Amino acid sequence: MTIEIRNILPQELERVGSLAVAAYREYAQSLSEDNWEIMRTNLSNIAEIAKVGQLIIAKQDNPDKDTEQTELIGAVIYCPPSHSDPKIFQSEWASIKMLSVASQYRGQGIGARLCLECIDRARQDNAEVIALHTSELMLAARAMYAKLGFELDIELPQRLGLRYWRYVMRL
Repeated sequence: MTIEIRNILPQELERVGSLAVAAYREYAQSLSEDNWEIMRTNLSNIAEIAKVGQLIIAKQDNPDKDTEQTELIGAVIYCPPSHSDPKIFQSEWASIKMLSVASQYRGQGIGARLCLECIDRARQDNAEVIALHTSELMLAARAMYAKLGFELDIELPQRLGLRYWRYVMRL
């Protein structure tokens, strides 16, 4: 299985929103109907939201299809310093947003590889810190962030009826 990590191409933009919504769909039952609709709308707009940074994808060669076919299996937004959300992050920090991995590919290191790509880009951008925020629902992701070296920094105000935390990694 060959996994390619790279910036998204224009012709792939419409597919990434569907990937993000599908990756988070399991959390719909933990949210109110209104809050799920807000999250679903944000996720489906990932390509628009990514304009503040770089939309990075993970693609896999699909041996069950033509040799030209690849499958979109993950995505993340990398925000370089001065492009992160100022309500959550310090302006000189880089940040990671909206990490999404297709459910059938979880546990295979795809999310970690996407995060490591963001960390490498933050280092290239001379960021001193890379940060992210995540919710109480993201148990596996929080464990992965800790394993990668992110540290719990602060609890953020609730969003969508959920507890959120900011994690940071000093580079």
